[in-house]
This record gives sequence, C-alpha cells and structure tokens, in this order.
Amino acid sequence: MFTGCKSQPDEEVYISDFYNIHEEYKDAWGNVGKYDISLPYIHCDSKSAKKLNQTIKNEYKGLMDSLDEAKELGYTLPDTKVSYDVYTHSNLLSLVIKEEVETEYPRYKVYHFDSKTKKRVSNKKLYKKYKISQKDMKVWAAQAFDQEYANEYYDNVKELRAQTMGLLPSSLDVFYHKGKLNVLIPIATNYGSGTKVVLYRPSRKKSYKIEDSSAFDQMTLTLKNNKISLYYSGTDKTYKVHGCFNEYKQVHVYEIGPGLTYGFALTTNGLVEVIAIEDGLPIERVCSQGPLYGLDKVKSLRSGQALTEKDQLIDLFEALRNQPLPSLEGTYRNESVTLQIDENGLYTMQELENSHSGLLFSVGMEEDGFVYGYDDYNQQVLSYCKVMPLYEKLEIKNMFDHEKLELEYQYE
Repeated sequence: MFTGCKSQPDEEVYISDFYNIHEEYKDAWGNVGKYDISLPYIHCDSKSAKKLNQTIKNEYKGLMDSLDEAKELGYTLPDTKVSYDVYTHSNLLSLVIKEEVETEYPRYKVYHFDSKTKKRVSNKKLYKKYKISQKDMKVWAAQAFDQEYANEYYDNVKELRAQTMGLLPSSLDVFYHKGKLNVLIPIATNYGSGTKVVLYRPSRKKSYKIEDSSAFDQMTLTLKNNKISLYYSGTDKTYKVHGCFNEYKQVHVYEIGPGLTYGFALTTNGLVEVIAIEDGLPIERVCSQGPLYGLDKVKSLRSGQALTEKDQLIDLFEALRNQPLPSLEGTYRNESVTLQIDENGLYTMQELENSHSGLLFSVGMEEDGFVYGYDDYNQQVLSYCKVMPLYEKLEIKNMFDHEKLELEYQYE
C-alpha cells in the first residue's frame, strides 16, 4: 500500500512484509506443525517509523524464537498464523495485526502511522480527533456484547455482560475502514483465557428523533432523545432509567402477572430490554436489566407480547421467566467483613462490631456493575448498592457506609 509523503515529495511511504514465513514440517512423532507469519514493515526514513518497526519486531520476537526452537529440537507447537491488514483514512495508516493460535481466540495489535507527519499516532490522539469518549466505549462494549450473545444462552450471561463493561480497558484499539469506525472490544466468555476480541462497527447515527410512550395504571414509560424515563403518579416523580446502552425505538409497560408490572424497551437492532419497575421504585433507582437473551429480531411490542420479523408472537412473561438472574450465593470474606448470601438473596453481613441481615434483590445494571436493592432488617430501611462480580470476588460499593468492599469467595 502506497501513499505520498508530502513533507518529502521524493520519498514514498509504503508497507511491505518484514517476515513472510510459510512452513510446514513433521516432528519425530509424525505431528505436523504449520506456521504462517507475516508482519508489516514501514518503509519511511523517519525516527518514529524506525522505532515503530522495532516495536513490532520486539512484540513478536518471543513467538519467532519459540517457533525456531521447536523446529530445532524436533517438536511442534499449535498451528500459528500471524497476518496483517493495512487500512487508510486520509493520511492515517492503521496496521492491524492478527495472531491466531490453534484452540485459542485470535489476538490483535493495532498501530497507527501518519504518512504526512511521518510519526506514530496514539489511540489517545485518535479519540480526541474523532471525539470518542470513555462513555462511548462503555456503550459500544454493551452493544458488542449484546450483539454477540443475542441468540446465546448461558446461566451467567448477565455476569459476563457486567464483566465486559466493568473490566473494559481504558484504551480500545480503533481504526477506520471505508469511512466507518471499527472498534476492537474484548468481551467476557466462559472459554479459554476468559475474553475474546470482537470487531464492532458502531453506527454513530443518532436515532434521537424517535419518540414513544406507554402507560399502565400509575406508570408511564417515555422515550425521548434516546433516553428512557419513568413517571410514577404514586410519588408524582419522574425517574431516569439507568443502564440503557443501546439505541431504542419503542417502550412498553405492561402488567405481566398479578401485581407484576414490567417495562420493556425495543432496540433499533431488534433486542428487547427489561426494566424491573417495581423493584426499582422503592429505592428510587430504576434500571434496565439488559436484553432478553434468546429473543432476537423483534420488530414491535404490544399487549405483553413481542412480534418478531417472522410475524411470530412471543409472550414476554414466558421469555422473562427463562432469563438467568445474577446469583451472588456464597460466602465472601476480607480481613474484617464476612458476607453470606443464600440462593434466595437473604444475606448476613458480619463486621468487627456490627452485623446486618436482610434481603438483596437485583434491580438492573449500570456501567460499573449490578444495582442491588437491599432491605436491611435491622435498620428497617431500603437502599441500594452496586456489585461487580469479578470471577471469585465481589466488589461492592456503598453498602452500609462502606465506600468500597472487596470480598473474596470462600469455598466451603
């Protein structure tokens, strides 16, 4: 790929292969090793280009050494392929290197180089240039996860979603291709290293002109400027619905069972999110619980039902009953606190001088974790805390005046 370097008209900046290795050999036991390695080299006589070339070489030196050692000693490693693509956007060259090792998810490295200034470009500069914020990244991470798991079902899908957003790196790799922004987002998974990277293309088009509302009994859900709010006449208050990360085209509030009123929000890409209104109202914190996974390609909501693109009517109550809820069951400890939670959400929290007991109930999810309402039996109060599940740990914010609690799971 060639592009003119305006600061030195006689010099052209182009990318070629630094390594171009395609080998296949057998070890002493007849196992076949396959290695395909291509790495980019920037042809440009600038200090920054030379430094970037060395950085890329060093990044994969360990891999190359291990492959050479395997051949020399007569054993094979898992099939390995390293390839790259170069994308241009104005003067920006984006080098996207993909490393694929058999039985593992692909890994990516992205480097940017400006052919005009002949300098490497950092992600931070790209965020500023393209007006990308940390909030954008959280939103895109939620959207990427929902898109990836729309037709999947796991008992811990809610925890995986929370981990995807809560453990999101502060810097995500981005590049432009054919005028569209591409973002590489690590999402949580049950397999391998626990994360896999997906390529996500945010639309960045605003659906804010869509307005909708739905009312039942004392409750009215309203969609405006892609924000969802709930008006409850019992308190004469309007509550923001937190944890809404998608773009929406319809809201629906309906009594799906005796005394059970839920809100639903239909996204522009056909997912249905759940709003547990009656869990959120007592603590004045109304949140989305995320999509009904397994229910995809919905085009409208009506009378407690979802109409799919194939004109099938799905009962929302049945879909809701099949959804997993995040389970915190277990015993968690640190130096001064022991927290026990049973399968029904009943908890006992023992501190050095105080103890608390009551009920935890899941309200929904926000950027930094699940929102749990808690009814403290000792103080007879209702409040809420935020919980981030981190594999074998819980990170709890604002529970009984604890600004932050980190508790490790205790195996019984």
